[in-house]
Amino acid sequence: MPPASVDRDFIGRDMERGALAGLSHSAAPAEAWVSGPDGSGKTLLLARALPGPRTLHFQVPDLPVVRIVEDMARLTGEVIGEELRSRSAGVLPRDATDPGWLSLLFGIVEEVEKTGRPLILILDGIEPLEGAGRPFREELGEFLGRIRSRKLPITVVLAARRKAALEALRGSEARPDLDLGLGGLPLRDAGWGHGATTAEEAFRHWAVFGTHPAHLPGRGEAGSDGGKGESLKDAVIRRILTPGGDLHDRPIRRMECLFQRPTRYSSLLRTLAMGPMDWGTLLGATPELERGGQLAPYLQRLEEAGLVRIERPVDAPASSRRRRYSLADPFLAFWYGLILPVRSLLDGSRGEEVWARYVEPGLAGHLARRLPEAAGEWMRAHARESLGFRAREVGALWGGDADFDVVSRLENGQVCYGLTPGIAEGEGSESMGSRMRERMRVTRYGIGREARAPIFFLPEGLDESDGALRREVARNPLAKVITLKALMGTEPPPDPDEAGRGRGIA
Repeated sequence: MPPASVDRDFIGRDMERGALAGLSHSAAPAEAWVSGPDGSGKTLLLARALPGPRTLHFQVPDLPVVRIVEDMARLTGEVIGEELRSRSAGVLPRDATDPGWLSLLFGIVEEVEKTGRPLILILDGIEPLEGAGRPFREELGEFLGRIRSRKLPITVVLAARRKAALEALRGSEARPDLDLGLGGLPLRDAGWGHGATTAEEAFRHWAVFGTHPAHLPGRGEAGSDGGKGESLKDAVIRRILTPGGDLHDRPIRRMECLFQRPTRYSSLLRTLAMGPMDWGTLLGATPELERGGQLAPYLQRLEEAGLVRIERPVDAPASSRRRRYSLADPFLAFWYGLILPVRSLLDGSRGEEVWARYVEPGLAGHLARRLPEAAGEWMRAHARESLGFRAREVGALWGGDADFDVVSRLENGQVCYGLTPGIAEGEGSESMGSRMRERMRVTRYGIGREARAPIFFLPEGLDESDGALRREVARNPLAKVITLKALMGTEPPPDPDEAGRGRGIA
């Protein structure tokens, strides 16, 4: 079980926190970019990774630029003890229309030159500055150039929802020292973070509540232990099926914030809740879109918003038009696939009935559709545990007779082919072992390699009734069966803060 001291508000970001802290501890000038959608934890990460008396963490308000400069000057006065305004010729505001960015930024430069003490400047949520125009971009570039040329110990961190906003602000040629994109939480952190007590529970929680950090139960939910001991059913009823629950209509609210007219965007998400689809399949399954030209801009915006993911077969070049589209978070698939169709039935008293009649019967299919995604995440992060080596290349393979849910090349050159039971396949007469053997025979991926390993992702292990699969695994020494215990781990990931304190690290 998760230790009581685990900070549930900061699960799964230890790698990013370490990278930021390491950059700021250097005496050299540095620039870092942090991007990620709303709720991905950017502000919390920056606050935890870069604390200290010499940190100017400025959360940019959505105000006219002159007001933004006033507020940032006030922050420097509070943190440093004086407003850091440069009085040098050529830096003073030119006229009443000049908000004084350069004077403020160069004041920071002069203060560090004077004291020699390192300083961290965080511009958190830079989107309001996109409208500041070319003068601000040039002044920011001049400020960063002076830091570099004078080798000043100043770390500048720019944070935004979209990386494109950072690139627009700094120019396409800019190359930060650190570029962090915050997506969803890692598989195991997201699953166990809901207070699960078994690997099976952890997988189900990941598949239902997804990877978004804001979906983890906070300290104030289900008691002070972050949901520990609460069943999946009770959590879904309380948080999703009950009007007023924190996740009851979150996807709708998010779509309304992102798009002026979200109807077609929501329709595409509803379609993709049934699993990954190629262009033609997706177009045919979305009746309100009749032409590919209509589909393209919607998919592009959904991808930019972090809601849809584009995937190419692992054997296809980056320029290939072979691709398919899937939802970026399992929670979206659960909500659009199982909740939205029955949302009109929900009132304050019908949560348990809706769960029993509509949600629970569809849950097995939803879990089966999510297993290939979890298998890919496991291969990327945890293959070494069962296969002995890390994965060097991971992806899916589809088209023709050689479809695999996940394929990978390991560091030792071994090629792995992974299958999950799927939904309809498990009911057919053909064994997974037979399907695996035939697909490995015809695929061109990994051809010529002697070490070719079949990997079977089976939630409950080998089925006693599937003799063909048992024989396939028994006669091939490279074959592996990955159960949910192997996939999710047998216990929660360690809390990095607790591990550090146990070793005497402050």
